Formats: sequence, structure tokens, C-alpha cells
Amino acid sequence: MSNQMIIDRAEIDENGNFSFTTNYLPDEYYLYRLHISKKGDPPASLIIGGNDENHMFLLANKQSDIFIKKNDSESIFGNVEIKNSPRSQKLDEVDKMVFFIDTTNFNGSPLKRELMENALDEKLRQFADSCSYPLVALYAIYKSNFESHQTTNTDFYVSFIKKWKQEKSTYFDEFRKKIPVKTDRNLSYVSMIFGFILGIILMYFIQKRVITKSLNPIRDLTVQERNIFTMLQKGKSNKEISDELNISLSTVKSHVNSIFSKLKVKSRREILNL
Repeated sequence: MSNQMIIDRAEIDENGNFSFTTNYLPDEYYLYRLHISKKGDPPASLIIGGNDENHMFLLANKQSDIFIKKNDSESIFGNVEIKNSPRSQKLDEVDKMVFFIDTTNFNGSPLKRELMENALDEKLRQFADSCSYPLVALYAIYKSNFESHQTTNTDFYVSFIKKWKQEKSTYFDEFRKKIPVKTDRNLSYVSMIFGFILGIILMYFIQKRVITKSLNPIRDLTVQERNIFTMLQKGKSNKEISDELNISLSTVKSHVNSIFSKLKVKSRREILNL
């Protein structure tokens, strides 16, 4: 997040209300990120993951008239009601599915969390397959960690691209580069190769992945915590992290404490040795 990415700003009044005009937006639907900065934080503050996540996504164009109501919730956008925008309502459904896994405190093994995440990815693919709004469907695909499942779900992604072959948006153009559609003959050949390879090494691959992930507590960190963890390993101070990520010092300290707890370390020196 940077100041150059901000399209418009609005102050929240004493009643908790704010509004934006949309008449300057394009006629086509695009994805926009709405985020709230706390008082004293830089305007471009962006928190990813957990109850402090301060943003949500909307699909809008110049004719949009979207109403958002905040309901009781520990998180800023954890329980919102969206009216007049079925596309944005569907986007919110996707975010709520992902938010549940991100904030759930798993007391079981890393394998249990992996199974839950795989179940979520499958649910998101099913959602994308049945969704009638192309950009919402594509949004669900990206949230399903699709880049990690390309080899095991190739047919699904190819079928998805064919289904929306008339879509000319830049979003779909970028996705097609990641999943190029081949001819039926080539697809059959690739499928046979993948089936043969998977038949031989499937059990070995699963066992290796489970062992690796169970020994890697960094997997339990949120996206923002991983960013901060990388900076800590580079020896950066809280102030340097705050400046680089455009977040407040108190937010950095909160993330650092969470990282220490999850990784079971007591000092930055121990992080340098991980």
C-alpha cells in the first residue's frame, strides 16, 4: 500500500458514517479496496489478516450505489451488510470463508490445519464454478491458493478459462497467462503424464509435505507477520518496519509479540538464528 494507490479519501463523521462518489469511475466493473486507517496511523496503513484487518474489496463502476453497514464484530470488516451490489455481496461471502480459516485457533496438529485449508480451497473452487459473476468467480479462484494446485486441478482451471473466454478484462488476461489453455490433444497427453507421475509419487509427496510443514512453525504466521518476520531476520528495528510498511509502531509491536509467541522465541537474536 502506498499513497499513490489511493483513489479517494473520506473522513468518518461523529456518527460513524462516510461516503464516496463513484461518477468518476469507469463504466466497466473493477475491483476496489476500501480500507480504514486508525487515528494517528499513516493514511496508507494496511493490515492483512486477523481481527485487525482493516480493508475489504468491492466491485464497482460509475453507476454503483453501494450501501455498507457495519454490524457488531470484533474485527473491523468481519460482519458487514452490503446492499445494492450483488457482486460485492458475493465478494464478501468469499472473504468471510477465508477469514474464518485465517482467524480460527486450531488446537490440533499442522496436518489438521492443512486439511482445513484444502477443504476451503475446494469450497472456493466450487463457489467459482457456480458463480454467475465472472470477476467474483475469478476472485474466489485467487483466494483458493490456485497456484499451489495447478498440477492437480489443471482440468478445472482450463475449463474455467473456456467458460469465461469472452471476458476481456485485464484480470482474466493475467490469469490466462498463468494457466495457458492447450489443445484437447495436448491436454490429454499432459493429463496422462500427470496421472502416471502422481500414481508413483503421491504418497511420498504427501508424507514429505506433512513432515516439512509440521516442522515449520512459520506457516502459522499471518501474511503481515511473515513480512515483519523477514524484516526482523534482516535486523530491522520496529521504527524501520513501521516506516517501510506504513503502519504504526504499536501495530508493529503487537505483530512482533505475536511472532515471538507463535515461534516460541524470546528475543530478536533467536529469530536471527532460525
